[in-house]
Amino acid sequence: RLENSDGEGEGDQEEEGDNDDEEKVRLAAHKYVMTQGLWFVQSPKKVLGAIENTSYNEKNRFDNMRTKVQGELRAVLEVLPEELHGDVGKSWLSVQFNKAMDRQRSNTSSRLRNDIGAVFVAHLHPRVGDALDIQDMALRAGYADLIGGRKDDSGKITFHPFDAPALHSDGADRLNVETFLKNKLVMHVAAAVIYGKKKPIKMATNKPCVSGPRCMQQMHNISNSTPGFVACAGALTLWALSMDVELKKKGQQTGINWYSCYESYLRYLLEGLRNRSKPVLALFREWDAELFPDSEMSLGDVRVTNGAAGGDELDAALDAIRNAEVEEEEDVDMDNAGDGETGNGEESGDDQ
Repeated sequence: RLENSDGEGEGDQEEEGDNDDEEKVRLAAHKYVMTQGLWFVQSPKKVLGAIENTSYNEKNRFDNMRTKVQGELRAVLEVLPEELHGDVGKSWLSVQFNKAMDRQRSNTSSRLRNDIGAVFVAHLHPRVGDALDIQDMALRAGYADLIGGRKDDSGKITFHPFDAPALHSDGADRLNVETFLKNKLVMHVAAAVIYGKKKPIKMATNKPCVSGPRCMQQMHNISNSTPGFVACAGALTLWALSMDVELKKKGQQTGINWYSCYESYLRYLLEGLRNRSKPVLALFREWDAELFPDSEMSLGDVRVTNGAAGGDELDAALDAIRNAEVEEEEDVDMDNAGDGETGNGEESGDDQ
């Protein structure tokens, strides 16, 4: 049996794909972790083994576990080459996809903690005083307030994912829809995922930078920001500042459910796009101007139909974004919407 980092068994491998197909699956899984989601809501075997429901409506994606699985299954199909769609329910593909997701998460977490400490210094100085501080769990314990941690009446620290100063461009410690997820720290964390370890440091310190030809962004033809891409970066930013040692769905040291954190941000962004909320549309324009300045397409300029639902603090965030000013629609060419097909090639090299 194969087991992923969250202890979910995948069963025996019943079928085998050829080496070329396995490479395509590996690349698709890497792209999924970068642009769609860090984990699946259930085990990869359950999500990839689900039967596609033709009556599924994306705006009901978060209604229940069944619709969440359907949403993630469709996200997999977006990154997986079409010729492999017929193999999605097969065990060999589930095993390979899961292994590649594990590897991509491991590479990402290592890069954030070990390679781009200077990015956190640039944006959070003097709270983060040295590039090595981000590697020290004792020092990270002092960043609880930056990631939305607040002490309750009993002195226990509780986590509020929408109230993290590290995610707000104005450092707000309560949700401000005008600045939420617009902190360039989050954008530069995302840059580390797709461009390598050198470019985000240069971006954060305002130095000229050029992407290498083998970076993940070019290999996977990632040409604009998407809700999953931004949601993952938000969760990764907070995880990097947390006491947790490993990147898992639920933090072993903090007890924070990082999957729920990511999912909450995803729902918020999808709701904002569907309602054409000005703060969310502006968010995608700002992200694309920072990370994809040469791209001709931004979700901030395209009408989409994805939707979301609510829950507790998330309800308040969704209410806030629903009540935000709405931007009038413009006629756009939907044929050019999207971030391209899965690329081929080896793993990312760093920028030059």
